[in-house]
Amino acid sequence: ANVLKTRPPDNATPTATDTLTPSATPTATDTPSATPTPVPTYVKLRGEVIIEQAVCHYGPGKPYLYKYGVYLGNRLEVIRRVTGSNYVEIQAIGGDNPCWVRLDYLKLDGDWLNLEPAAADQVVLPLSPYYGPPTGVKAERSGDEVKVSWYGINVSPGKDSLQTPYIVEAWVCQDGQQVFIPAGSYMNAVSVLDEPGCAEPSRGRLLAAEKHGYTKPVEIDWPQPGN
Repeated sequence: ANVLKTRPPDNATPTATDTLTPSATPTATDTPSATPTPVPTYVKLRGEVIIEQAVCHYGPGKPYLYKYGVYLGNRLEVIRRVTGSNYVEIQAIGGDNPCWVRLDYLKLDGDWLNLEPAAADQVVLPLSPYYGPPTGVKAERSGDEVKVSWYGINVSPGKDSLQTPYIVEAWVCQDGQQVFIPAGSYMNAVSVLDEPGCAEPSRGRLLAAEKHGYTKPVEIDWPQPGN
């Protein structure tokens, strides 16, 4: 399988004296308050499609199910971005049917880094009413390559999506940064590049798809770099 490549103030100590003298009445002082943590301000942007046709997916990556297409010159509202990825969430201006498209298919009226960031596992995917999650999931490391394998699901004729049936959603270290890689596969295994050098632990989960949606994800016991 192909390897797919964020000095407290001094207090004077009183000294003993032979005569006690009255002290000045203490005056009330304001107690310093903690500085509030600034709340990030995010924006929504407008964007224009710059290729003939762009596929807009249910999730933030090419292996996710097709939702609908957007076309050259379409003006869209750009809502969020996925952390560690180059996918953004869009919808029709004033619409309520969002999907995910590659950033480089759009020309944005502003900086995409000012969009609200979202973790990929916060994206809500349609749930399959017919199939449970894959079983027999395991992950094995060889150097910087992690191979994930599982038992396949037999999807009934007519329920097959005819698209990528399995996705390993992987949060891995590449070039010193943690990135999100949705590694799609038509087979019962896929390999992902995961290098040492990141503070965050790597992790992953597996989903299977049929035309109505996705199985619940299976968390993968991910072997860490250097282990």
